[in-house]
Amino acid sequence: MPIDYGIAGRPALIVGGSKGMGFGVAKILAAQGCPVAVLARTKSDVDAAVDVLRADGGTAVGVCADVSHEEQIQNAVRQIGNDLGAPLIVIGQAIYQRPGDFADINDLNVYRESFEAYTMSSIFLLRSVLPAMQKAGWGRFVHIGSGTAKEPAGNIHHAVANATRPSTVGLLKTVSDEYARYGITVNTVAPGWIETDNANAYIEKNLGVTTEEARRDFMLSQARVPAARMGKPHEIASLVAYLCSEAAGYITGAWIEVDGGLHRSAF
Repeated sequence: MPIDYGIAGRPALIVGGSKGMGFGVAKILAAQGCPVAVLARTKSDVDAAVDVLRADGGTAVGVCADVSHEEQIQNAVRQIGNDLGAPLIVIGQAIYQRPGDFADINDLNVYRESFEAYTMSSIFLLRSVLPAMQKAGWGRFVHIGSGTAKEPAGNIHHAVANATRPSTVGLLKTVSDEYARYGITVNTVAPGWIETDNANAYIEKNLGVTTEEARRDFMLSQARVPAARMGKPHEIASLVAYLCSEAAGYITGAWIEVDGGLHRSAF
């Protein structure tokens, strides 16, 4: 028998909800009775995701916006408020990829762009949704980040992301402390290697890993993932959705890794 998360009727906004982990969260929340807003930049992807959610019996709308632009986020949240009600469940995430070691990065502006993509987008989103959550006395904000924000991975050559991702974690921990008294939780889920289109394209292009056998060998011998495989998007989505539940109301300010054992510290 499916678990009732106790959130039916609470409007949910899923950034990046048209594909991968975000779409997995959207499906779970829609099945829990949440009216779901799928936000992404590409209209065709948004429309396709909304069609699937509706076909499965869910209530869903689509919104196109770039989370790195404050005005677009404000307009999107306003539109969702008109269509579904102010979002009380919000899933945030961002993608910005500029691979390279420190010495390879000659255009220093990419550090600024990375900060804007990861941290400023979270600031824009939080400023747009927190007032309604505070008024309601209830809210859930879950950021889908990356395990490298806590333990930078030098072997995948991401100096830019390693420099800027941690700022988002510090922001969200601070906000969680300030808003917990209002019944609002703010948490970060930190995926390791997850089998998404972006991840597969990255390791194929930059690491030469093109087959399932080669991917498994890379995960165990080079990426050093004890599970010897990439995670599945639904394995992230299930935790994200749980953190949105009534039962998770005392979990806030948390950093939770979902990485097949990749993070080596016991704490």
